[in-house]
Amino acid sequence: MNLTLWALWAVGGWCGTRWPGWWRGPRPPHPDPEPWLTVQIIGVVAGLIGGWIISQMIGPGMTADTVTATTIGAVLASRLVTDIYRSATGGSSAQG
Repeated sequence: MNLTLWALWAVGGWCGTRWPGWWRGPRPPHPDPEPWLTVQIIGVVAGLIGGWIISQMIGPGMTADTVTATTIGAVLASRLVTDIYRSATGGSSAQG
């Protein structure tokens, strides 16, 4: 696997997570009720796993379609896993 592709999946995982309070208005005062750094790390790991799973489904190759599909898989996996984590821990919900 290409190291650049793994880095792209990590960035996709980071971008797949929402910042707490995105659609709910201003952020609450400190202390922050949700450990956003933990959520971001979970998102990066889920993005790496999601990108790898999609690459295994598609097969070998580094075409633009493969890179796009695996990156979308990384973002979606990150969003799914972090939303599950937030709902399990009582954090902000997927609907905001």
